[in-house]
Amino acid sequence: MVNPDFLIPLETPCVFYDEDFLPKGDADGYYAKLLKEIKWEKSAKINRWVSLHHNLTGEEDYKYRDAPGAAQQGFHETVDHIRKLAEDWYEKEAGRRVEFNVCLLNYYENGQQRIGWHSDREEVGRSTPIASISLGTPRHFLIRSKVNGVQDRASLDLANGSLVIMENACQMEYLHSVPKQTEIETGRINLTFRCKEEGDLTLGEEAHELRDNCIMNLTDGMAADASGWSPVSDATKSVFGDNVRSTELDPDYPEIYFLVSTNLGAERYCAAEMTEVLDSAGLLMDMWSIVAAPMGLDGLVACSSKEKEPDTDLIRQITSLFLNLRSAQHVLNYHSHFGLEEIGEDPAKVDGETLYQYYKKQLVEGKMSVPPLEKLGKGTFRVTCERIGGPHAFQSSQVQFEMGGAMVEYYSKIKPKMEDYDVCVYVFVIGYQVVVATQLNVNDLSKERHFLQFRNAVTIKTNLAYAMVRLADITAGDRIADPFCGSGTLILEALEVYHKKLFCVGMDVSRRSANGAKQNAVAENCGDDVCKFVCCDARGLRKHLEDDSVDAIISNLPWGIMTGHKDVSDLKTMYEIFLRTAWYVLKPGGRIVMLVLRGLQITRIVRKLSGRFRLLSVNVVRTTNNLPCIVVVEKLKEDEIRDSIKGQLAHFNQYINVSPEIYHAIHNEDIDEQI
Repeated sequence: MVNPDFLIPLETPCVFYDEDFLPKGDADGYYAKLLKEIKWEKSAKINRWVSLHHNLTGEEDYKYRDAPGAAQQGFHETVDHIRKLAEDWYEKEAGRRVEFNVCLLNYYENGQQRIGWHSDREEVGRSTPIASISLGTPRHFLIRSKVNGVQDRASLDLANGSLVIMENACQMEYLHSVPKQTEIETGRINLTFRCKEEGDLTLGEEAHELRDNCIMNLTDGMAADASGWSPVSDATKSVFGDNVRSTELDPDYPEIYFLVSTNLGAERYCAAEMTEVLDSAGLLMDMWSIVAAPMGLDGLVACSSKEKEPDTDLIRQITSLFLNLRSAQHVLNYHSHFGLEEIGEDPAKVDGETLYQYYKKQLVEGKMSVPPLEKLGKGTFRVTCERIGGPHAFQSSQVQFEMGGAMVEYYSKIKPKMEDYDVCVYVFVIGYQVVVATQLNVNDLSKERHFLQFRNAVTIKTNLAYAMVRLADITAGDRIADPFCGSGTLILEALEVYHKKLFCVGMDVSRRSANGAKQNAVAENCGDDVCKFVCCDARGLRKHLEDDSVDAIISNLPWGIMTGHKDVSDLKTMYEIFLRTAWYVLKPGGRIVMLVLRGLQITRIVRKLSGRFRLLSVNVVRTTNNLPCIVVVEKLKEDEIRDSIKGQLAHFNQYINVSPEIYHAIHNEDIDEQI
């Protein structure tokens, strides 16, 4: 029988709190002992000190993505003592016996360190409770419903020696956080106990394995897209994202349910990943259609259904999968869209007030709606606008104000709030099209994926890094190189996608960058067994890599803006020497994937070296206010043009008396390839 005295008042009673779980004197002693004796690490992706302990038979039986590098077999005596007390408490007050076999210790040095809104990761078992014991300085603990976070929420001050137990339903229905408290200058230790069943996977782990499998299954070929430009004569040579539907919605799938945003120009990469994710999870692909840039909406990918109201459980499952997309920025529920030409004859002259009047009328007449705001009751929301193209007679801030005002007036119980809101309404103004959707993710999926202790002046976003890694067409066990590695983002992304089953070589002419990239790799628990970093000029690849030893080269080449290479001829020379030397270190059929601002210049060089490389793909993408190209080339087995010319010269040499000097001049090339 559950003791109601310890239950936190939530609509779903799933959280226990006992302020006096440990005597204060004992709690102080445990804090000092653990702080001194535990082997703390700060090399994982979470910016606080951690230590992982378990008594499982093998480390492979436990998966926790943000765990430190070395999980410790067996419990520290103090940890084990507290574990038994927590088990006894739960049996007495909740009426169930449980055995905790995993403990993650977190040490917060002060109130600056926090953890944002989250529910515990799915790869940890969800069928059993989680026990959390606090030692040291009290900290705020907040919990709120994922659906109705205004009315269904609670807050606690976690006292020294207190216990919080969250049932499995808590992770499904609620989010919790420990917010920043800048006034606190002393520390807190948190012990989080979990139960992991050895052997069989939990439901959460099965979903995690599905995501892993779809990433690992990278070798299936795709037919070339006839609508795209490609010089490749071999139809089996295609690149990631070639075989996706774009622009026109399939009439058999009329109901748009999800929208996913990404960089302009990168829609096909995101659409390809979404298709793989759904297909790998076996989610009835004949029921869903993925379309890149639907209706000409650049930067968006639509997931549409045959049914107007798809199954709720299926929607939850797809939402969970889409929130783990690596090529996306935001995942949204689509609600409505309209054209500015519907409001005025000249869409460029439609101002903010006119936009407000039109949208308010659509809400009142029931032609448009924002269902999450209808369900919110007295909650809070904000409007975020992303505006591209034009010209427009309004700014993004005006769209937020006017559209938000219409929503406040129609949904009279809701209130606008810029921070700690319950619902974020996204308004995309793309050219003269307006799209209204609500955001499902909390943070931008393309940011903060890797724990970068060092940041270069220019760092590529992780969603584009993922696309470039996929374009390289590599497989587990391959060897890749990044000759302009900067902060090492491309290497870290490749290692994470392929579960560290690659060997990566990072190079940079800046010793600071090479050392910083190595520091970032160490922070991600990537050691010398999977990557190394060298300070060198990219033109000297052959000094550090053997010929025919690399499966792919993936790199963000210098743009000539931040690097000092402002003279176009200098960049051209560097690009050409780099490509010539890269040909030697690549294996036959290996690819070079380059992000480069001067796309026309690099393609001219590739055409000049057409006997050595086959140009597979050139795709312009938008990054902030720049328009670089992602260029993909493939190494041909031999320099066909060079060998043909030299062979013909050797053949005709038998008929003509050519001096050694002239013959050498004919055979010699303009640029020294041995640099």
